[in-house]
Amino acid sequence: MRLRISFIFLGLFLALSSFAQSECDKVINGRVLDQESGLPLAYAVIKDRKAKYSAISDEEGYFTLTGICEDELDFEVILLGYKSVIHHHDFKNRQAEENADLIYLSVDENLLESVVVEGSELVGGLESLTAEKLSRSAISAKTNQSLASAIGDVQGVTFTSLGSNVQLPVIHGLYGNRILIINNNVKHGFQNWGAKHAPEIDITGADNISVIKGAAGVRYGSEALGGVVVVEGNPLRLSQESYGGVTAGYQTNGRGYNANAFYGEGKEKFSYHLGGNFRKVGDRSTRDYLLYNTGMEEYSANAGFRYHLPQWDFKAYYSFVDQTLGVLRPSVARTIEKFAEIIEAEEPILMRDFTYSIDEPRQDLSHHLVKTEVDWYSSVGKFELLASYQVNNRREFDVRRNAELPVIDLTLYTTDNRLEWYHPEIGGMSGSVGVQFFSQNNDNNPGTGTSPFIPNYNNYRTSIFAIESLQKGKSTYELGLRLDHEFNSVRGRERDQSIYTNEFSFTNLTATLGIVRDLSPEWNFRTNLGTAWRAPNMAELYSFGQAGFRIEYGLWRYEADEDGQLSTDRVLTGQDKEVNAEKGVKWINEFRYRKGEHDLALTGYVNYIDNFIFLRPGGLGSFFWGPGPIYIYDQSDALFLGADITYRREFSKNVRGNFGASFLWSKNVERNEPLINQPPINVNAEISWDTPSFLNLDESKLILSTSYTFRQFQAPRTVSPDDLLSGEEEFNLDAEIFDWKDAPDGYFLANVLWQWKKGKLGGQVEVRNMLNTSYRDYLNQMWLFADDLGRNVLITFNYNF
Repeated sequence: MRLRISFIFLGLFLALSSFAQSECDKVINGRVLDQESGLPLAYAVIKDRKAKYSAISDEEGYFTLTGICEDELDFEVILLGYKSVIHHHDFKNRQAEENADLIYLSVDENLLESVVVEGSELVGGLESLTAEKLSRSAISAKTNQSLASAIGDVQGVTFTSLGSNVQLPVIHGLYGNRILIINNNVKHGFQNWGAKHAPEIDITGADNISVIKGAAGVRYGSEALGGVVVVEGNPLRLSQESYGGVTAGYQTNGRGYNANAFYGEGKEKFSYHLGGNFRKVGDRSTRDYLLYNTGMEEYSANAGFRYHLPQWDFKAYYSFVDQTLGVLRPSVARTIEKFAEIIEAEEPILMRDFTYSIDEPRQDLSHHLVKTEVDWYSSVGKFELLASYQVNNRREFDVRRNAELPVIDLTLYTTDNRLEWYHPEIGGMSGSVGVQFFSQNNDNNPGTGTSPFIPNYNNYRTSIFAIESLQKGKSTYELGLRLDHEFNSVRGRERDQSIYTNEFSFTNLTATLGIVRDLSPEWNFRTNLGTAWRAPNMAELYSFGQAGFRIEYGLWRYEADEDGQLSTDRVLTGQDKEVNAEKGVKWINEFRYRKGEHDLALTGYVNYIDNFIFLRPGGLGSFFWGPGPIYIYDQSDALFLGADITYRREFSKNVRGNFGASFLWSKNVERNEPLINQPPINVNAEISWDTPSFLNLDESKLILSTSYTFRQFQAPRTVSPDDLLSGEEEFNLDAEIFDWKDAPDGYFLANVLWQWKKGKLGGQVEVRNMLNTSYRDYLNQMWLFADDLGRNVLITFNYNF
């Protein structure tokens, strides 16, 4: 009996085993792809949570899980450098003939709190260029700042400004249209001439901001002699749950308030986002007095859409910015004698009570950007086609009769089209080849009642470029070449309203050579020798008239008379006065040491620029625009030598420190004299402390930052307006360069920031210039007339989901 029962159980066991074995024959075929590029990802680990089934993706991203018994299975996909994902597979709801599971991984973007050094992902394959990035979390702490101010903490980077509202980035002593600004993969098309026109970019819509401190003309085109600022918008990730946030803030200096909101969602094949921002600030103040007419108002909006197919990616993006910016009223004088009085005064001679109203002088600006991008992934690599269109309108109002009419009213239309091929590895070389067509049409709008400050013009640029990289052992070698041809057509009016025209062109070859080498597990070395070029812009050639507190003349709007004095009677051409394109050679080297809690970067560079164009004082005069200081554009060869030092250390799990210094020496080598408006030496330090938990907060962080800016010891000699008025000094075109006042004294600034988070709610309290220091910034053009901003307390609340 027992034997019979045993045989029965044995039979049942074998039958069940056979049945189970027949049911454990399910197979999952899948493929792992990069979410942004759609390219396959090799060596990803695929396993279920109990590690019962596992596989590794091959070089084409494919994997297979076999012997599966369950009808449904959750498995994890893991790859270093990417965020892991949990994927659900349901056999009941899938047909056998269906394609492999497509699993997209996104890059893990857990960056340092403010700045981290990045490589090829920033500069299109040029790892040898020194680059630094501000993460989304760092940008969110700077929502009240301009683009230039937000990146001002990067070592070797500062900003020049026209008061508190108009700010441009300065990289290693160069600014204006020597710094290329890339907004959402497109060259930002705006009136980028002089130091009084800032880019109309709202950083609250940026996902990250990268600063490239090298001659990056090969990758991005001309006007990159000093470097590139890359502003990347929302990445439009797929398969992302709905997300969004609302932020509101207030600042005491200027009684300013701001609010912004964003929302987005990513499905399996498409994603989208929407965003908007508003900011309003009244008259700012120094430690001791209000600054008349320094308010601002800004509206902005942005939206993006993406549709993804296995081998295709389609993106569309739109952004709009509208700004009204006040300029310090006491900077404008009605007589030459009054200008001399303003320069010598301890504080502005014109003041008013606080107000939000923005009077003359002011700038009214609007900017539209529309971009479409198509990526195609094939067996021969990735093809990227980009087309964009921008409309930029600028209206400037000065203190004059008929002040309701703008003195400058310009509309700039910009198109940028690019086709680039990222080819697979060929003989150990990887890289890209591309062609680009760029055009601008600038029109003066009628109704100003004045002669146009710059003429109407059309600019067309055609480019072809190639960038290649070779990895050998511990070294990476890079080579890039670019050929640009630029054509310009100009139409303007003489002082008597007669029409003048001109056509001219430039052709230039740009090259870059770089090496990156790991010297040891701790030490890394990168070096890059690059050339860049820039055609003179229309303001440098043709500016003619009053702009703010000064009267400007371009290189083709003045000449020397028989006595060497300034003559502005006619418009010149290249036959009358040769004006060449700027051509620069920059060699930048970086040693980097990383070990444990230590991170040290030492950067040195030399930049030689032929035909460097700069604006300098040229005397005093009274014209039909009115009286004022004269400024002229000049051209000479220039040399820039400098060094940046950055040291970061983790003192403990909760305490970190950043320490840095920047030094720049520059000179007009052709005339053996200093250059004007160059950044002085700066040293800075920052301590960050993750404080103990209190008030049941999830996160609490305290950051103390300090800096000392030295007096600019390389400033030009001083010639005061009284010296010219009294005849003690006489100006001619061969005279040594000068400025109206001695460079301001050095100054120490301290800021403190407290950030907190509780669930989805967060915020920060920041105190800038907490010691309420009275100082003047040499790179702020208003230093001639007033102190810089005093203490400012900023309070921000945000809700993110």
